[in-house]
Amino acid sequence: MRIIYVLMFLSLWTLGVIILLSRTRSNVWIGLTILLGGSASFAFAMHLSIMPMIHDAQWLHPVLSMLLYVSTVIAMHIYFYVLPYVFFMGGLWLNQGLSSRLKVAVSLVLLPGPVAMTAIHLASEPWNIFSLAWFRWWDGVYVLMGCVFYYLAYFKEMNLERKQSLRRAMLIFPTVMVWAFTSDYVNFDSLKLGMWSFELDSNGMWQANFIAILGTVGLILTYSIRNGFLGIKLRIERERLDHSIRTLTMGVSILNHSIKNEIQKIDYLAEKCSTLIRSGQAEKAASTIDQVHHLTGHLLHMVNRIKEKAEDVVLDEELHDVRSLVESVMDSARTLTENRPVELSARYEAEGSLKCDAVHIRETLSNLIRNALDAMPDSGGEITLKTAATRKGFRIEVRDNGAGIPKEHLSKIFEPFFTTKKNALNYGLGLSYCSSVMSKHGGKMMAASNEYGAGVTLTLHFPAFKFRPQAKDARQLNREANSLDHLHPS
Repeated sequence: MRIIYVLMFLSLWTLGVIILLSRTRSNVWIGLTILLGGSASFAFAMHLSIMPMIHDAQWLHPVLSMLLYVSTVIAMHIYFYVLPYVFFMGGLWLNQGLSSRLKVAVSLVLLPGPVAMTAIHLASEPWNIFSLAWFRWWDGVYVLMGCVFYYLAYFKEMNLERKQSLRRAMLIFPTVMVWAFTSDYVNFDSLKLGMWSFELDSNGMWQANFIAILGTVGLILTYSIRNGFLGIKLRIERERLDHSIRTLTMGVSILNHSIKNEIQKIDYLAEKCSTLIRSGQAEKAASTIDQVHHLTGHLLHMVNRIKEKAEDVVLDEELHDVRSLVESVMDSARTLTENRPVELSARYEAEGSLKCDAVHIRETLSNLIRNALDAMPDSGGEITLKTAATRKGFRIEVRDNGAGIPKEHLSKIFEPFFTTKKNALNYGLGLSYCSSVMSKHGGKMMAASNEYGAGVTLTLHFPAFKFRPQAKDARQLNREANSLDHLHPS
């Protein structure tokens, strides 16, 4: 069992640091929850596992031994008085529907709790003795509120991709925290940490904590590898996407080698055609020429398409009227819908000027419309472009009610050469190009809503400073400043 106690705090601390490195506000608090949750395991591991092995070592100076002992007492202070507040903060900051100002205010209002409990403990009893009867239910209030906010974050989230991640967080963290509260707060009566000895008055439930802790770590790692957890896999995929785009030019060089092989076939067919003409077999020669035309047409289309998408995007940004920009794209797209029962429309919830490269943004929107058309059934459907803005930024949505995107493909759609289309002339470069364009603009592109079988909404997010609203929209932005913006990433 000794090695188990060491594994408990090492695994929690490692996982906590990994989540902290994702650097989003909500993940910081969740990472701290995991990190501080390992403080009790650290204290118990030092007393039960590590110190019994090194206590008599000649290199262990008494001062070092004392410092290690003090660190275990501090760790238990953190576990009993700080952890419940940090857990509550993790649930609170997961709620994107709440304004940052409100979350900061709530955080500050509840901050005196752990400070007061620590002060009362130090004033009323020895610092290394913890009598839990007087503070366990105050901690319970923080744990209860934290659970409520975790559940609220999940049930109020509208972005289906993020909702899946929140579902995993909701199932794991409140469950484990309630277990820890029951095991270590309710079922502990008192704890005295001596100099490498301790006296614990408990029903012994804490001895099963290793199952909950190691099981939780294993579950989070499994989610992170398979589906992504709190954006961790998404971060890895972004790095992979950046690498894919950087190596795309190298891929074109490899493609050139393949093209040479095809040219050898064309050279052979040309020579064969020449022989057939000299021998008077005009009909067979014409058939051979048709084969050459097919090969050259295919290769030209492929080369132009890959060259167009593989080159690095260089922006020429100017202010452009949003309505004019969208209308020009729609006018061009209507030529594709003339003979199809597809309704193409636009909604302008925000109007003004957008600082962007109009050529690349038009091409990006055209790509999204073409993708939506490809997903439409023969019976037709609707494609809607929508502009909207809050103080967080400006967005253009392209929504359709076509076939949608399967969930297993959702995390891969922006990768170069990934495609689900059966058309041999499609090389899976459209959405990676669109994503690259948005990255160059300082924004991002997201599958903001996805219901397989009910269409998809792809959203272009621009930073707020790129958009200059008209006067009426400025007033509207003030009214909507604290409104829920489900589609905007944090």
